[in-house]
Amino acid sequence: MSPRTENLLHRALIDWRDWQAGDVVLGEEPTVLEQLQGGLTNESFLIGSGEFRAVIRVNAANTQSLGIDRDRERSLLEHLQPTHCVPKLIYSDSSVQVTQLIRGRHLSQSDLADTGVQDTLELCIQRIQAISVSMPTRNYADYIRLYSDQLTHFEGLADIQQAANMIDQSQWTPVIAHHDLILENLIINEQGVYFLDWEYADLGHPLIDHIKLFGRTYCEDRYSSPDINALVTLQNGIVKLWYAVQDERSKNIKLNGNS
Repeated sequence: MSPRTENLLHRALIDWRDWQAGDVVLGEEPTVLEQLQGGLTNESFLIGSGEFRAVIRVNAANTQSLGIDRDRERSLLEHLQPTHCVPKLIYSDSSVQVTQLIRGRHLSQSDLADTGVQDTLELCIQRIQAISVSMPTRNYADYIRLYSDQLTHFEGLADIQQAANMIDQSQWTPVIAHHDLILENLIINEQGVYFLDWEYADLGHPLIDHIKLFGRTYCEDRYSSPDINALVTLQNGIVKLWYAVQDERSKNIKLNGNS
């Protein structure tokens, strides 16, 4: 654990009285039970106090370079609480986020082929997209530019930019979109499916999450949208650009002797 992470984690825990733990009344400061594995951007920890369990996420230092807006994330999570498709938000500021521990298992690739799971996921997406919020719609060309401007060269950038421009210029109604529905961000239990990690969420295209979850064929079979090809190119391009930016940052850290 880096000194930065340790400091932010400590500061969040000593402010536990400011948390909104819902029906749970905390009698004492929570403690760290274990560090959770698997996150690519941030560091997360399981914390507890008595029967209370939650996950505290220490946000990465390079959030702005990744297009993350913590105020936007917090606002969207607050609006989405009634859907019961997201974890309960307990506390959030620019450095950390505390959310309810969701017990269950991560979805697998085979789950996504199950029609029952598909229906449950579709229902969650419908609930999420039905929530109205007042904020600017994501401009996908600007979002691509945020990443590409940090790179000296990226092969295939012109195709991604063209797809982003096509989406920005086409006609669609913006909705709340997660923009990062990888399997690690999906948990299923007896109550249903939960979408985790909303840091890349924004108002966006209504099929962008379907593309990420189910792929081109699923969308072509169910939705008559002329944007599907462009959405596939855009979605795949964002993922590749994200990794390229992270790789570039790692190289710079090593060159500066801070590894």
